[in-house]
Amino acid sequence: MGKQCLKIAAVYFALGMLLSVIIGVSDDYSLSPIQSHIHLLGWTTLGIIGLIYVAFPALSATVLARIHFWIHNIGLPLLILGIIGKNHAIAEAEMWVVTGWVLLAASVMLFMVNVWDRLR
Repeated sequence: MGKQCLKIAAVYFALGMLLSVIIGVSDDYSLSPIQSHIHLLGWTTLGIIGLIYVAFPALSATVLARIHFWIHNIGLPLLILGIIGKNHAIAEAEMWVVTGWVLLAASVMLFMVNVWDRLR
């Protein structure tokens, strides 16, 4: 799972940088919260988790690691879509934001349980 986390983190990094360029060129800073969440929860968080999984292979060889990976990568895009929706006053966007945050929190809890259970 470490390599998968690092690969998807690189994708989030590229998306965040692309969005940074768009923000800078357009001078539209309403997209800054989206860019910040992509960088922090996508690039930084998954990158660090990927490095942890590579450093401690026993952590990445679990079902919890796979579930964590998928829940995180479903929750983050939902959160991003929700923030975009809120920026455009879409009524259902709040549900997307809440669902995204709940999934992200669940993925962090799974990661924590995995670390506490497997790291000896």
